Amino acid sequence: MRFHSVAGARPSNHGETECEREGNANRWHASRACAAFVGGHLVLPAARAYRADSMTVLNETFSDARFLDAIFFDLDGCLVDSTRAITNTFHHTLLTSGIAPRSAEVTRSFIGPPLRATFDRVVVEEGLDPAFASVLVATYRARYGAMSASETTIFPGVLEALAKLREYAPLAIVTSKFGPVAEKLVDEIGLRAHIAVVYAPRDEHTIEPKEVTLRRALAATGARPHATVMIGDREHDVLAGHACATATIGVLWGAGDRAELEAARAHAIVTEVDQLHGAVREIAMRRAVDRPSDLSQFNPGLPT
Repeated sequence: MRFHSVAGARPSNHGETECEREGNANRWHASRACAAFVGGHLVLPAARAYRADSMTVLNETFSDARFLDAIFFDLDGCLVDSTRAITNTFHHTLLTSGIAPRSAEVTRSFIGPPLRATFDRVVVEEGLDPAFASVLVATYRARYGAMSASETTIFPGVLEALAKLREYAPLAIVTSKFGPVAEKLVDEIGLRAHIAVVYAPRDEHTIEPKEVTLRRALAATGARPHATVMIGDREHDVLAGHACATATIGVLWGAGDRAELEAARAHAIVTEVDQLHGAVREIAMRRAVDRPSDLSQFNPGLPT
């Protein structure tokens, strides 16, 4: 995998400066080194045999080749519980702007989609000038930037799960949260030591669909889509994975529910954080056996 080192801070086509892009590339390269197999092998507990017609037995170790290139995580609702920070900030933004607050259920639905898209919807519902969405975004970010770390927690068990998952592939965050805000939160909440690289929108004035962010992460890391897993709690994460031909895992401890994730056709749905390791392991093992060129014929059929 090659990364091009370019001096200066000239913005790239994705709104990310080349210094930022180089920093992400260096962190990604380091994360791959940290995730190297011990003794050239990835040791797995209690491995089972799959597809006897293709592979007689899958032993307790994979071969030297890594069968997953990357594991990407959504941030809010997947790694961190940001419900209090986001709902409090939405409430503050609407009240200070003279707009009636939304119900807890409606506000919860705001978690996940791009912020600008949410406020575009609000101004339409309120019959306001569409340009006012920019004011709402600025108000939201001012309060969220000051309070997010103190009102956000890492979900129980996540750090332990990340330590296990690094055995399979390098880890990165792919989020719809505005890049500088996401980077600041990752630093302040203590996730940086576990996931060094964050891929996020860099232009605060446009809506970047999750699919676009995920494609950028794949291109930047060189990860092959069929050897990549996208994990998140909302349909946007799963649909982005399908659009990019990655495997997808939906989680049920965030804002999304089973019906939403099933409708989006997540390859696997897990209810507890400690099930992530088994779900990723299953995908990695099937990847070792099947090696599909794409995911059109790939359905892990994982237990939910």
